[in-house]
Amino acid sequence: MTNADESHQALEYPAMTFVNRLSVASWEISGRLPGASLWLPPVKAFMKLIRPGRVLMVSSLTWVIAFASRVPTPALWSICLAGMFLAMAGFALDMYTDRDIDKQGGRTWPVNPLAVGMMTPITAGIWIGFFVVAAVALCAWVHPLALVPAGALLVTYLGLSHGVLDGPIGRAITLGLLQALYVLLASSATGAISPVMGLVALVLFVSMFGARAAADIRDLPHDRRTGTRTLATVHGVGATRWIMPGAVSVAAVIAVYVYTLGAFDTGYLIWTLVAFVPGVALAWSFALRPTPNYAFALAWPYWSLGVFYMLALVLGST
Repeated sequence: MTNADESHQALEYPAMTFVNRLSVASWEISGRLPGASLWLPPVKAFMKLIRPGRVLMVSSLTWVIAFASRVPTPALWSICLAGMFLAMAGFALDMYTDRDIDKQGGRTWPVNPLAVGMMTPITAGIWIGFFVVAAVALCAWVHPLALVPAGALLVTYLGLSHGVLDGPIGRAITLGLLQALYVLLASSATGAISPVMGLVALVLFVSMFGARAAADIRDLPHDRRTGTRTLATVHGVGATRWIMPGAVSVAAVIAVYVYTLGAFDTGYLIWTLVAFVPGVALAWSFALRPTPNYAFALAWPYWSLGVFYMLALVLGST
């Protein structure tokens, strides 16, 4: 069945999603424009390549830090776009390098569009190149200093995609490092990275390092079956369970210390306490009950507490 046949068949279903409608449109366009099939994949495949949910989270973090750093409006949106393109490049590169492994069942979620034939490696490579070039161009336009964290992000993504940083400690470090680098990227749009934003980057680095330990315990049954080396499988639950409460407690102390530097008003302190007081309590409760089910149950509450800290940065800088 040709792409055109599939698109007409899909149109027969009234409950077709918006993404499917866009996919049909992209198929039709690719059939009309010379060479479009090489670079214009179905929208559904493109969305799986870039993981828009994660990209939105990264873009939001970049915007929050740029706003809190008082980056002027044109540069603020430009650095946010740069962060978005860097995240897209990172996620797409991961899919690209893992396509052969995922064909053999290495990854079941999220679906790798290159492994299931929804997109060709050439098409993915074109988009990865575009994302990198666009991000670098935007960073250079905003301020040359932004090229430093941008380059560090690309090197980190490259290391992750090739398994260089895939050890138990490496996975935890890179999860925190990526968040910290996006903070530094947004802050660099001012032409200088302030000590305050350096500490905010440290807050996120330490918090995400602890979150990785909890996630390793959450995924312990699966990782044992697949032989994946994580903090929990290598060092055991007994040692791993103390990482998150220790990390979150340290992050809370640093976050409160940031307020004493005078860069934020009382709104920052209030929302920081809203985020970290229950966060520290939940982290220590997890140390007493380090089970995969409890780690899974804490995922959304911890995501919400992270949103509260982002609110602290925004409301404390107005």
